[in-house]
Amino acid sequence: MFAQYEKRQSNRIRFHEPVQYQLKKPGHFGGCLSCDLSVGGLQINFSQFVPVGTEMLLTVPLGREQIVECEGKVAWVEQLADDRFHVGVKFVQDTFSSKVLKKFLE
Repeated sequence: MFAQYEKRQSNRIRFHEPVQYQLKKPGHFGGCLSCDLSVGGLQINFSQFVPVGTEMLLTVPLGREQIVECEGKVAWVEQLADDRFHVGVKFVQDTFSSKVLKKFLE
């Protein structure tokens, strides 16, 4: 069989923290649990389907006293057996957020 092509440009770490999200659609917000994190994006565990291309604002805790807000766009969605979804969010480049994430991931 063919090997799966890895599209990620940044190394990821396991990162199981609560994340707040707000979709660009008014009134669509909530919390979810992250699965992994990199400078380029975040994988989250969602309880509802979110279409590829959906834009969102994420509030990510990076330790006890540091929180970073990142704008992102859904890059992929995988349905799980229990009607949940793994959602890959690619961060929109923001110089400040990128610097904070790089420092945290070092």
